[in-house]
Amino acid sequence: MRPAALLSPLIPALLIAIACDEPTGRSSHAPPCPEGALDQPARTDAIVALLGSVPEGAALLEATRARMGRVCFAPEGPNAIDADLTLVLDRALSDGEAAARVGHLLVHARDGLPYVDAPPGTDCDARVAHALDREAEAHAVELELRSALGVGGSRLVFPFEAAFQSAPSHERVALVRRWLEEHPDGAPGLDGLATGYRMRCERERAGAP
Repeated sequence: MRPAALLSPLIPALLIAIACDEPTGRSSHAPPCPEGALDQPARTDAIVALLGSVPEGAALLEATRARMGRVCFAPEGPNAIDADLTLVLDRALSDGEAAARVGHLLVHARDGLPYVDAPPGTDCDARVAHALDREAEAHAVELELRSALGVGGSRLVFPFEAAFQSAPSHERVALVRRWLEEHPDGAPGLDGLATGYRMRCERERAGAP
């Protein structure tokens, strides 16, 4: 996820709101897709079905059913979720990659957005630490889903993926958390979440828009 619009730091919204009378639950009350992004119901259905085909994905869909909104596809990412719980995905992602990323974003819908839902009154150090904790958990779920769904060559790059997959399960979240802290500016293909969250917090503290 990119850090800037709180889509994690930057999260721009979307999600799949599951309504009783629609196959994937897209709600008629969900906000429209952002400018330049498209609502593609058939593709959303396929991605949601793929996510629900593995236990972790099915559990996430069930846990977030009442809060999900709309999934939108943009020319380039940002693969994020905003405060309205609208999901925006890069339309070039394979269905497997997209399903795993939707799982990542549903973790934020279930547990709270990393930055927005930090405890009130916390300073920037604590706020960034809280956001990175949440990001590490969501990235770990995404990587587990990528493995379960057999995602091979992909558009999204995770420099820690090989180490993650070879690590014992109880060490995996900590491994991701450590990488995010040690690489605040990210890496090719992966946004600098720590830097993005800190810049946002400092702007807010300074009263900047």
